[in-house]
Amino acid sequence: MNLMPGNFYTRKGIWNEFYPDRPYPNGGPWVTGYTTERNYLIAFANINSPGRTGHDFPNKIDDSFEKMTWFGKPNAHSEQATFRSLFRGQSRLLMFVRWDNKCTLFTFLGSPSIIKYENDIKLNNGITTIQIELLLEANFDQNQTESQGLEYIEGKKIIRQNATYERNPRLRAECIRIHGTSCKICDFNFQMVYGDLGANYCHVHHITPLSEMGKAHLVNPEEDLMPVCPNCHAMLHKRNPAIKPEELRALITKKSALV
Repeated sequence: MNLMPGNFYTRKGIWNEFYPDRPYPNGGPWVTGYTTERNYLIAFANINSPGRTGHDFPNKIDDSFEKMTWFGKPNAHSEQATFRSLFRGQSRLLMFVRWDNKCTLFTFLGSPSIIKYENDIKLNNGITTIQIELLLEANFDQNQTESQGLEYIEGKKIIRQNATYERNPRLRAECIRIHGTSCKICDFNFQMVYGDLGANYCHVHHITPLSEMGKAHLVNPEEDLMPVCPNCHAMLHKRNPAIKPEELRALITKKSALV
């Protein structure tokens, strides 16, 4: 499998990671809140949005994106084989989330660690289920990390100091929902070139880079973020401060006109 934290996947796309030569079932546990495959528990969690079955579980992620509260299906409890295997370390949790149930794309949050769980939690909709507290992976977005820092070499030892800037997976997901996955600079689309392998893949660029902000601020995913291909993303950050998208777009247009 080649699942990357921070990237976007449909249920079918995740299925293809497990079974590339088998048709997607379009039913059964794969269209519910979670399913087990091999030694994995694959969770499809809705945040602030009802699931496919209409159940509205109060799943939530804290503002720092370090911890998550996740609820099982109705009547789920720790003695069920699904959770018994998970808590004993015999299976591994893969967490996918979305903030809009009309969107088919889920953001992969990696394989979180279990902090604690509690049975017999009664929800406002009359459901009783299990509540699990999770510690999320430190870095969701391996593609978009921006850093500023110094590097020192002492013999064979390398010391790095970096100022890293937090990424919000919800904003990235909202950007993709609004703008799609074609590069807004050069129009490159991974699926058009690579087929299913490139489906739903792109980078997300902060039009004013977070490293230039230097502090937390409100981000409008429609106006402040844009999908870009990795090549254009690298070129946008080739200079400091970053090149403006319209400037890079004009450079490509001028270059094409000379060919």
